[in-house]
Amino acid sequence: MEPLTLIDNPGSSSRKYGLYAGGAQLASLHFEHNQGQYVCSVSVGDKIREFPVDISDISESTNHILPILKDTGALKETETIVSAGMRIVAPSNFFLEDHLIDEDVIKRLEILKPRAPLHISATLEEIHLIQQNFPGVKLIGISDSAFHKSKPGYAWNYGLPLEDADRLEVKRYGYHGISLASATNLLEKEHKLLARMVVCHLGSGASVTAIRDGESVDNSMGYSPLEGLVMATRSGTIDPVAVGVLRDELGFDNESMEEYLNTKGGLLGLSGTSSEIPELIQSEAAGDSRANLALETYIHTVRKTIGQMVAALDGIDGLVFTGTVGERSVTIRQRITAGLDYLNLVIDPVTNKACERPTKITTISQPHSRPIFVVPTDEAGEMCRRIRSFVNSLPE
Repeated sequence: MEPLTLIDNPGSSSRKYGLYAGGAQLASLHFEHNQGQYVCSVSVGDKIREFPVDISDISESTNHILPILKDTGALKETETIVSAGMRIVAPSNFFLEDHLIDEDVIKRLEILKPRAPLHISATLEEIHLIQQNFPGVKLIGISDSAFHKSKPGYAWNYGLPLEDADRLEVKRYGYHGISLASATNLLEKEHKLLARMVVCHLGSGASVTAIRDGESVDNSMGYSPLEGLVMATRSGTIDPVAVGVLRDELGFDNESMEEYLNTKGGLLGLSGTSSEIPELIQSEAAGDSRANLALETYIHTVRKTIGQMVAALDGIDGLVFTGTVGERSVTIRQRITAGLDYLNLVIDPVTNKACERPTKITTISQPHSRPIFVVPTDEAGEMCRRIRSFVNSLPE
């Protein structure tokens, strides 16, 4: 038996875990809130089970990993998980690399916490829970921005005094890099990686990336994952003067302001009812004007940002949808591409409608169009590859 590795991929509203032996997945666990309760979907081999989990907050899911793995038979009593990896979203040059998580790394995250309290607080909490539940495991922090190290210098900078930006490391780091690496590697493996590709990672968090010859040129996210598109609960890009007005008028401190922009905005803030696209599509069909406004704003920001990335690439050879919404939402893909005929990106309604939970790269464009692909992202598989490479590089 190959050494066992646990993959920890905390999302903005869910938790995903995977158990691997070498590069082979033994089990996957997906905790999320669904219809008023937390549920866990467990996949072991070809068997899938879904059951409610008695937790009050998504962060508590970590405490249930071991019991679930043992109950389902994915992990035997005699087996031990020797390494684990978790996604790290943190704005700094240091976290453009993968690291063995030790006291120094934890200290660096603590120092960065005031700059991004929501994301880094959750990361620190998850590190603590992993160490508590899996004592002695080698825990590797997998950078979610490493993929963007290839960006040209001008795509890193805000219009700030360079000395201040360099000293304080205020740069456009970009995120969703693990997903992008997974999609790019799969496209290359299937001989479908084109010279100039725009990738739309659409999930609770969302971004658009310009990729040239498999390398990042630009990404809509910046210093933090808050920048860019309107997302499920994140506002996306907003004028800092407007942020100052909101902070003053609503009586927020900086941390409360960030929480407001991350958790009260986006589709939820615009609709006033939901951050979930399927629910909003249903409400829109029933005549809810705010649901329509939320969806149209979301679609507008994605389409507009695709145009920005096309400009960054001096053209486009293919468009990619990935992420939960990108892979599953027939309606959103159709509505986004409806305005892209001028780029010769024309969706095929039949193949698009048939593509809801793809297990392989699926072409949804018409024959005369530039290719439009739906690519199932495998972040866990990509993380496992990087963890194995990192662990193998460690001294004996």
